[in-house]
Formats: sequence, C-alpha cells, structure tokens
Amino acid sequence: MFQTKLRNETWEDLPKMSCTTEIQAAFILSSFVTFFSGLIILLIFRLIWRSVKKWQIIKGTGIILELFTSGTIARSHVRSLHFQGQFRDHIEMLLSAQTFVGQVLVILVFVLSIGSLIIYFINSADPVGSCSSYEDKTIPIDLVFNAFFSFYFGLRFMAADDKIKFWLEMNSIVDIFTIPPTFISYYLKSNWLGLRFLRALRLLELPQILQILRAIKTSNSVKFSKLLSIILSTWFTAAGFIHLVENSGDPWLKGRNSQNISYFESIYLVMATTSTVGFGDVVAKTSLGRTFIMFFTLGSLVKNIFNI
Repeated sequence: MFQTKLRNETWEDLPKMSCTTEIQAAFILSSFVTFFSGLIILLIFRLIWRSVKKWQIIKGTGIILELFTSGTIARSHVRSLHFQGQFRDHIEMLLSAQTFVGQVLVILVFVLSIGSLIIYFINSADPVGSCSSYEDKTIPIDLVFNAFFSFYFGLRFMAADDKIKFWLEMNSIVDIFTIPPTFISYYLKSNWLGLRFLRALRLLELPQILQILRAIKTSNSVKFSKLLSIILSTWFTAAGFIHLVENSGDPWLKGRNSQNISYFESIYLVMATTSTVGFGDVVAKTSLGRTFIMFFTLGSLVKNIFNI
C-alpha cells in the first residue's frame, strides 16, 4: 500500500504531502497500462473476429451456413444486428456536431477540458514532488469533470466503427492518459500533476467550437483560429512536459539532476525554443528535457523552412 509523508506535523499547516516514487509511478503506470492493455485486447478481438470470418467462409457450405440459414437462429442473428445498427446510429446522431445535442456535448466537453486545464495551472504552482490532499477543493471538481469525460469517451467508443483507430486518435489518447490518474487519486486520497498537461491538446478543437457558436465566419478568421489553437496547445503541452521532467529529474539518476522550475518558466523556455532564439537564462538540465528541446528546436526549424 502506498504511503505518503506529511511535510509538517499538522494538516492545518500544509495540506500538501510529498509524493513518494511509488505514488508517482502509480499515476503514470495507470495511464500506460490502460492504453496498452486496451490496445492489446482490441487487437486480440480483431484477430479472433477475422479468424472466425475466414473459418465461416471456408466452412460456409457446411453446418455453419445451415445454422445461419435456419429459421430461429437466422432471425435472432438478424434482429441482433439490426438492434446493434440502430443503437450505433442513435449514438452517432447524439455525438454529431450537426445536431443540437451533439453541439452541446462538444461545447461542454471543451469547456470542462479548459476547466481541468485551469485546475492543472493552479496545482502547478506547487512543487512537482508534492501531492495535493483531499483538503484541496480542486480535486473533487476535477474528479467530476473526468467522470463526465469517461462517459463521453464511452459513447464515442461505442459509436466508433474501427475501435483500434478510435483508440489511437489524439482525443482518445488525451482521455486515456488523463482520466485513469484521477480515479487513482480518489483511491489514494491524494493527487499529483503527472500527465494532466495533455488536456491542453483539447485546445485544438477551438476553431470547431467557435464555428458552432458562430463566432467566426470568414475563411481568414477560421485560419487564424486554427493557427492560434495549434500554437497554444503546443506551447502548453510542451511546457507541461518540460515542467514535469525538469522538476522530477532523470529516472535513472533518481532525480539528482532535477531543478526547481515553474510552469511559467517552462512556457518561457518553450517560446524561446520555438522562436529559435534561446536566451540561455532558463535551460533544461535533465537528459530527457534536453532531448525534448533538441527535437522541439528541430521541429521549429523545419516549420520555419517550410514557411519561407
């Protein structure tokens, strides 16, 4: 059972707790285990389904064909397929941004994602190595947000024709890597920043939200909103990764090369890197951070070359 150490003797002095390596690992592993185990299960089901279909084709003239062409089994099979098709069609209509309910859901998910991101910004003011106790009122709020995200994720999963493709979509990855840690925090009665910065990727949906609200109408305003959403989501996500690895240090060095860097300083570093200026007043000290900055700088250079 994971243990947390209070920094002071009384809860009144500080509601923050130092996170042990085990607790941090629990938050990170919950996301990766959910992603890879779900992907493996989906791949296994697809292989089984394809094997069954091939076997039915090979043995189609035999007993399988007779069973499915016989009265009772054929009718029940057709009814089952019809019900599944209708159920999926209803969910697709519900989630479609062309319907009023679908538009409300899309806007609500976006607003709650921004709310969850704001909670991350608030919590990032505390040291990365600390955990928030359940005295922190932002934890139950974030839990409610993620409960709704789980419900919406389930609807999208049921409506998806290709489950594996859906599992690998960006929005699905954001949900998979941010929802499970929230429920882990409920079990452990403490919360950690972890990978919650990935919620910033939801900002990529800003142009769609503005179009639904009819806030933008011209093609130039749509292009500007897309550019703005890409820049903001990239900066916030990259800054979140830098903030995490620089404050935690390289795992193989057990954090000995960590440094105290605020989220604002991380954004400043990312912005300087994007502009390929690099003033040198804020630098990455960990191997993970430096490697990330190298690829981030390379990406910025490639982008600038294509814009010439």
